[in-house]
Amino acid sequence: MKLLKAILIRAYLNYLKIAAKIQIAKFKPIIVGIGGASGKTSTASLLYLILSEKFPVLTTSGKNSETGIPLSILGLEVKNYSYFEWIKILILAFFKILFSWKKYKVFIAEMGIDSPNYPKNMSYLLSIVQPKIGIITNIAPEHSVYFESLIRDVSDQGRFEKILDLIGEEELMLLKSIKKDGFSIINIDDKRIKNISERIQSVAITVSKLDPTADYYIESRKTSLSQTVIKFIFKNKEYVLKLKRPLPTHYDYSLVFSIIISHILGIPVDEAIRILERKFNLPAGRVSIFKGIKNSVIIDSSYNSSIETVSDLLELLSEVAGNRRRIAIIGDMREQGLFSKTQHEELAKRLVLNADVAILIGPMLDDFAVPILSNEQFNYYSFPNFSKARARIRSLVKNRDIILVKGSQNTLFLERAVEMLLADPEDQKFLPRRGKFWDKMRTKTL
Repeated sequence: MKLLKAILIRAYLNYLKIAAKIQIAKFKPIIVGIGGASGKTSTASLLYLILSEKFPVLTTSGKNSETGIPLSILGLEVKNYSYFEWIKILILAFFKILFSWKKYKVFIAEMGIDSPNYPKNMSYLLSIVQPKIGIITNIAPEHSVYFESLIRDVSDQGRFEKILDLIGEEELMLLKSIKKDGFSIINIDDKRIKNISERIQSVAITVSKLDPTADYYIESRKTSLSQTVIKFIFKNKEYVLKLKRPLPTHYDYSLVFSIIISHILGIPVDEAIRILERKFNLPAGRVSIFKGIKNSVIIDSSYNSSIETVSDLLELLSEVAGNRRRIAIIGDMREQGLFSKTQHEELAKRLVLNADVAILIGPMLDDFAVPILSNEQFNYYSFPNFSKARARIRSLVKNRDIILVKGSQNTLFLERAVEMLLADPEDQKFLPRRGKFWDKMRTKTL
């Protein structure tokens, strides 16, 4: 039975892949592939804002998997993930091939890997789409649990580095696949991405905050509750990008990445900046700012979490707080595998530096962060799940607090914390994971 299920899944995936490849062949777009541990969706969304002003553009809109990419190409969406729904998708895909002839100049494909194994790896995604322009945002231990079995008999630090090497090799297949007439954007601040430069055949365009010799050098940034200002240099000219909202530092890269790709596709840098300043927006659950109860301010970044993004957001919390009390509602970082302990210990250290009080949700934070916070005599509350934390969250908030909400999505769904703290309940429609499917998923978790 198990073997039969595996055969059926493989056959279904192959059907979707073939259908998607036929559809791509019909409108022959320029394909932009975006990989990396974090920042894929943000980069893709920013790029879409710019390009859609000039061309018909299709994007995966956060759907970056072995099913998400082909379904995006076919213009299909799974509503409830039932067997009946997947059968319906199979039938609709056939009709899309026959009757859908809408053309796109650019297809923006987020390419997310969960594992080195079929079909969760980069090789499989590259069998669906072959990008002409590629970027890897960063290499980090996201989904590292699925790479651990490939490493044996080394120290913890050696194991960490080797797993990152494996993740990097998997991610960087994207850049190595791009042909000579294509372009690779190289974040040279990430050593594993920088090291790929000599192994690619496409035109390399470099980006850095640290190296002024990079093609695009991010010179400085300032942020407050009302704006973020980023200055960068390209071809000896300084450009200034001003956005009317606070952003953590990792967004500097996403913004410049989107400008670079737009420039490759014929949009002048000045014009890309103007479009971003006029249309800037991010997907729900990614640094959204809301008015909260008791004149508080909520920074909702509840969509997902990794040590890199949560560290940047805690620094942002500290930077924009002014004289407000800083509350961090933080959930476990999932799928960290052997690095769960060190990553959550690091998170605890960042909390001490950047927050006044924390509400921790999840067993890993309780196991690994609490000892450090206790030793530092930091003001915290720890709960195994959201339900247990609910009462404390509401009672803790005081007048003019600034509140950061951040956590991995698997079983945590910390958008529920944002929901209960909103000054205007109507703002719930701007939170992540809306709809009946996600409502049902939330009811299954505590």
